[in-house]
Amino acid sequence: MKNTLRGIFSATQKGFGFVLQSGTPDIYIPAHAVNTAMHGDEVICQIVKQDKPNDIGEIINVVQRNKAHFVGTFTPAEGGGLVIPDDKRLVVPVFVPWKLMQDASDGQKVQVKIDKFNDGKPHEGRVVRILGNPLDIGMDVLSIVVDYEIPYEFPKNVLSQAESLPHSVLPSEIEGRRDLRNLLTVTIDGEDTKDIDDAVSIERLNNGLLRLYVHIADVSHYVQYGTPLWKETAKRATSVYLADRVIPMLPPNLSNGICSLNPNVDRLALTCIMDINKYGQVSDHEIVKSVIHSDHAVTYTTLADILDNEDSIHCASYPDFADVFTDMEILATALRNKRLSKGALEFEFPECKIIVDADGKVVDILRRERNSATSIIEEFMICANEVVSEKYHWLDIPFVYRVHEEPDKEKIDMLMQSLRTLGISLKKGGASAKNLQTLINRVQNLPQGAAASKLVLRSLKQARYYPKALGHFGLATEFYSHFTSPIRRFPDLLIHKIISDNIAGKIDVDYIDNLAESLPEYCRHSSENERRADDCANEVAKLKKTQFMMDKIGETFNGIISHTTSSGFFVELDNTIEGFVPIGSLTDDFYEYNEDYYRFTGRKQGRIYTLGDTVTITVKDADCALRRIDFILSDEK
Repeated sequence: MKNTLRGIFSATQKGFGFVLQSGTPDIYIPAHAVNTAMHGDEVICQIVKQDKPNDIGEIINVVQRNKAHFVGTFTPAEGGGLVIPDDKRLVVPVFVPWKLMQDASDGQKVQVKIDKFNDGKPHEGRVVRILGNPLDIGMDVLSIVVDYEIPYEFPKNVLSQAESLPHSVLPSEIEGRRDLRNLLTVTIDGEDTKDIDDAVSIERLNNGLLRLYVHIADVSHYVQYGTPLWKETAKRATSVYLADRVIPMLPPNLSNGICSLNPNVDRLALTCIMDINKYGQVSDHEIVKSVIHSDHAVTYTTLADILDNEDSIHCASYPDFADVFTDMEILATALRNKRLSKGALEFEFPECKIIVDADGKVVDILRRERNSATSIIEEFMICANEVVSEKYHWLDIPFVYRVHEEPDKEKIDMLMQSLRTLGISLKKGGASAKNLQTLINRVQNLPQGAAASKLVLRSLKQARYYPKALGHFGLATEFYSHFTSPIRRFPDLLIHKIISDNIAGKIDVDYIDNLAESLPEYCRHSSENERRADDCANEVAKLKKTQFMMDKIGETFNGIISHTTSSGFFVELDNTIEGFVPIGSLTDDFYEYNEDYYRFTGRKQGRIYTLGDTVTITVKDADCALRRIDFILSDEK
């Protein structure tokens, strides 16, 4: 059929939407031409009119549904009830006949499954789960979790198996392992961390090298292949970290108990031992099954204070670790310098910490500050991940790699054009990771620096899991895997099993054939679930930020213009909250938008608002249903 194309339908709350295709302009779909398509569906559309800035089309077929389960509010109706989806982009309600209501009552939050998609009238479906009253504590977040179809309850047989596991390391489990319990060992994490994947030790050798021990929880010892626990872990693929809760990949008695490298108890681990010189080069390495005993659980804040302040009150709590912490800082600096010299990318985007009380109410939103201690652990984990990945590549054993491919030429061309509009140019040599990092360093203190960094990030491909080593563009390395977080990531657990089986001599031709057959699906599933978890976490963060601003209406803040569209611009506050300023709210002039330069210019007075500008705003509105915060300008430039 002529003038047809395939793409993903992106709906709006007003009923119309766009069909998105990579590398081509979006196709505008009027509300009357949506057919039965819903947000996220893969569709085929036909162009009915060529126009600017977007051709106009109609959806003629839904190739694949994004999903059929949705969360919404139940309300009685003749013959049954209607479920109004929480997602305002889903403008069509779902009719549920009375026999499929599951005793849902007026106003309750429910999960509904659509059995029949209709055009021009409500879809038809059934209630599959009653969540509860919308005012129940935590219901706002639970509704999002269920809408993303993230499993948050463990099956009984999985919990039963987890409870049957030992709560401490048994003497028989230590046999055949490298005993590293006499090493000075610490874990370094955030204040709220309960699932501790990694611990570190360091020794200074007589030849001047530093020997780094990266101990990672041996989860594969407890989560055995083929068991209910393994299958549930593979299904979840990742823990999900939200503002007010963690949805763990493993049952809590494992993730916070026997698998967690808690202090002052013996724990089983896989340890990557690396001898590293002053230039950050690994001269020798070994991966062993071990038993360890962490001496302390140190927080990032505490360690940073010790490193940055020789008179820190915390020094007295760790009398045996003064040289250890110093050597860790020295080694981390060497590793970081080597990594950056290769051309690794390093973005400094602010992160936020959302603080909620026992009722789920947002108490505060703070900008999460990085420090020297977080850098130490990052460098140690990156180093171990590289060493493990390269070792198993050359062993020619099927493995799970973390790949980040080079960006597409079209994306880079668009990036370079966008940067030029900001008055920024790439050095000769194009968009290598090293050139991009040089650019980021050069503009980071400029007003448009943050905007430029975001443009660079958007031009990059998304990292994913894959059974072949395709390289990691962002880290400027040929080999990379995720080895260091098996409590919260299934790919890490999977390669721990491969490593343990290799150490035990279990890998033969049949093993390799079976592994090669199963890994592609494991990688695909893990990548998809990772994206789903990130999307859910972002949606919860947007909700909590909106809730936080509801009682700030009328208050004034300073912020930076972070993004522009033809209808207005976004302003980001210091605590990372973003709000939208509609261009129609600027009444002092008529403003024209220049898309190429990301700026608005007043026709009469010539006043300009562009990316990176600092402005003062007043909070006008905060709509939790839409996850939208509206600002108006309150300053005169």
